[in-house]
Amino acid sequence: MAEIVPVPGFSEPFSSLSHFAGALVFAAFSMPLILRGRGSGSRITSLAVFSAATIMLLTISGLYHLLNPDGSARAVVRRLDHAAIFVLIAASFTPVLMILFRGKSRWITLLIIWSYAVVAIVFKMCYFNEIPKQLGLMLYLLMGWIGLYPGIVICRRYGFHFVKPVLWGGIAYSLGGIMESFHWPVMVPGVVQWHEVFHVAVLIGLGFHWAFAFAIADGQPHLCREGLPT
Repeated sequence: MAEIVPVPGFSEPFSSLSHFAGALVFAAFSMPLILRGRGSGSRITSLAVFSAATIMLLTISGLYHLLNPDGSARAVVRRLDHAAIFVLIAASFTPVLMILFRGKSRWITLLIIWSYAVVAIVFKMCYFNEIPKQLGLMLYLLMGWIGLYPGIVICRRYGFHFVKPVLWGGIAYSLGGIMESFHWPVMVPGVVQWHEVFHVAVLIGLGFHWAFAFAIADGQPHLCREGLPT
């Protein structure tokens, strides 16, 4: 295993620049996404939450990988980075549940996912240095795959083709997490290794989920024939 070779201004260049670039791209796409939800305060709010969480996570991640590994600032930003992951996962669920669900199924699932995020953040902040890396990854993946329930409901109501972007996004995140856990692959030693590949997987997963959010943002998923889940 080779250490990542820094360049002036960037401790881990690929990881930092990839997520800074992602933050800029999604920031540019955020207003069209939010405006597509016009006509409903709940749609606009949920899409804004998703957009803000996406930009926040990518910006914090880019900053973390920019900073000197030996500096105290990096230790602080690392905690923010881990917390932002839980926020993004919960925020990714929010427009899906707010737009495609009604009644108890909407609010109970939202309560579960945001409660998970809050509890997980508090747990990680209290035991940050004691939690094994693999356990931390499992917490993220488990939270993400809570989406299996709404995913199945949406698939039954709208068809598999409609829900495919959600599935592909989840698979991208999961494969990235697995590769991170196994410290594989090393594509370009010292430049692009497993964590850099994980960063690319995150961007791919976000892209799929962003596309799905855009597709449903107007509140008129045209493939639906049976009404909204209740």
